Order: sequence, then C-alpha cells, then structure tokens
Amino acid sequence: MTIERAAIVCKERGLPGVALTDHMDIDTPTGVDRFMFDPGQQQLMCDKISRKYGVELLKGIELGLQPNTVEKSRERLSPFTFDTVILSVHFVDGLDPYHQPDFFEGKDYIRAYGRYLETILECIKGYGDFDTLGHYDYITRYAPYKERVIRYSDFPDLMDSILSYLAQNGKALEINTNTYRSRYRGASSPDPDIFRRFKELGGKFVSLGSDSHTDDRIYDNFGFFADFLSNCGFRYLTMFRGRKASLTSI
Repeated sequence: MTIERAAIVCKERGLPGVALTDHMDIDTPTGVDRFMFDPGQQQLMCDKISRKYGVELLKGIELGLQPNTVEKSRERLSPFTFDTVILSVHFVDGLDPYHQPDFFEGKDYIRAYGRYLETILECIKGYGDFDTLGHYDYITRYAPYKERVIRYSDFPDLMDSILSYLAQNGKALEINTNTYRSRYRGASSPDPDIFRRFKELGGKFVSLGSDSHTDDRIYDNFGFFADFLSNCGFRYLTMFRGRKASLTSI
C-alpha cells in the first residue's frame, strides 16, 4: 500500500488520518527478505501527500529489533525525526518463526513463548528510544500449539518485567488487531489480565494498530478492541505526534 493510497482511503472514509509505520529490520536471518525503507523519502512524501489530500499522515516506523542490532539500529535512525516509533521483535535467536518454523522444534509453548518474551525484555531495555511496544504476542501467529494466546498466568514474572518497564518509562502497549484475524487460527482477543496488570503497574498508554499492509484493513476492528480496553479499565487510546502522547477518549 502506497502512502498516497493510504491518504485516499482516509479521505474516502472520512478518517482524520493514519500513522505510517513502515518496517525496518536490520540483519535479518539468512533466507529472509530484508525489511528496509528510506525514512527521508517517506517523510517527504508524507508532507507532500498530506497537503494534497488534507489528511494527517504521521511519520512513523516499526523498528524490528534483535539484541545484536540495537546499536546498529540506533545509528541508522539517528538522522531522522519521527512522530511515532513502534518497537517490535520479529526474530528470535537468529530465526524467523514465520519463515523458519524450526524455531518451535523441541519446544513446548511455555519455552517458545517465554523465549520470545525474554527477547522483548532484552530489546526494550537495550534500546529505550521508542514509544510503543508492538504486537508483544506476535509469536502466537505462527505457533503450532493449541495454546494460541500469551496468558499472564503462564508468564507472570516476565510479563511484570516488561509491563513495569513500559509503565515506568511512559511507553504504550499495543493491541495489534492483525494478530486476531481468523487467518492465524488464533484467539479472538488478547488476555485481558495482561492489560489489567499493566494498569495496576501504572501503565497509562494503550494503542491500537491494524498492521494494515493493504488498504482494506486500515482501522481494522478498532471498535471491538476499544471496547476490550475499556473493559480492562482504560479510558483513552494513545497515539503519538512528535513523540508526545496524544489521548483520545474511548
């Protein structure tokens, strides 16, 4: 989906705008396509097309991290200024669970999901300069287990470490609505105990992301998940402009 197409869809649907968070993953595993883009070009196009269509196009990035790419990523992004930075983890121990399912071999779901959460914790503490933790449960999309959701009760210590870091540092926790599409045979929603615990630990910011690689999924299922977050005790959704939190009532 091009930047211009995203703007056209927003205009046609009466949407105020959209945050464009292109993927950037450095040092992808062997055999996996590189996920790179030119942030400078993206930002120039956002300004141009935003003026043309009169919609807000926030300049963002989904930065995929591995523990060994923290410093390389910091150096790569240092010349650029974004509205919003999502930190995500796509690869674990040099393997891609999507293209390389052998990551799951010899592991039960506790070990596989736990290793993924350990990697998230290492990356968020090592990098720090982000606004939102994206799809903390990405690993479940491709897992071979009947347990297709990360539950707080299975990983209380790891989840507390992640959620405490986010809460104490003013970061947002995302629900990525793409994870809960039927194509992944997964749960219909995340574990509400994770979001309730985030709030208990002082978390203030929650966000929704549609991960919409195609224009038909912009704002996909936001109403359902806004209600979900409301039932978990949150009253506002968060987006970032100029790296500052902006709240919208649910």
